[in-house]
Amino acid sequence: MLHRPAQWRNACDMAQHDTILIIDFGSQVTQLIARRVRETGVYCEIHPFQSAEAALHRLSPKGVILSGGPASVTDAGSPRAPAAVFASGVPVLAICYGQQTTAVQLGGSVEGGHAAEFGRADVQIKAPSALFDGVWQVGGSYPVWMSHGDRVTVLPQGFSVKATSENAPFAVASDEARRIYTTMFHPEVVHTPDGAALLRNFVTRIVGANSDWSMAAYRDEMIARIRAQVLR
Repeated sequence: MLHRPAQWRNACDMAQHDTILIIDFGSQVTQLIARRVRETGVYCEIHPFQSAEAALHRLSPKGVILSGGPASVTDAGSPRAPAAVFASGVPVLAICYGQQTTAVQLGGSVEGGHAAEFGRADVQIKAPSALFDGVWQVGGSYPVWMSHGDRVTVLPQGFSVKATSENAPFAVASDEARRIYTTMFHPEVVHTPDGAALLRNFVTRIVGANSDWSMAAYRDEMIARIRAQVLR
């Protein structure tokens, strides 16, 4: 049997990085969510909603992000997040379609037929939230990027409004006790100037993930693992 050098064994058996699971509902900009998370130095993986429950159990993530998507949550058979996500107790950030399915799955209501909104909007901050602590101030107005047709009309129990816009009365709504945060706008795109800071708040402050990951380090780890497997 070939002997594995100690440094290869150590690289192969290294401690796992904190992980964020991104559940994809088909948004064209889901990859941007991953990019923003990785820019904070935190590892993440994207998995489609169909296989998200298996990924949740395999990865044991410290936090979950639900992406936007083109479907209407009011249509029969439209995508849903695994119930295990909300039962897990880990922090959740739900974006656009993610907000809508979160509302429906936790007992709220979503309606279509409202004014569709695509493009720049301004959100007015109505109450403090851990999501925008140190970024946005109560009473302030800030530009964001909207892209939605349906909208939440009734929040689930335990949720409260943190920000509104002209066409989105629940532009930000959260259950701070359960650490579930929802936005009607897209923080991942550059058209939301403070979006990266909001995502950083979620990943590092709310989730508490360690910023110990980089693509360069990941490359070295994968090379070491492959070498270790070859020399078994």
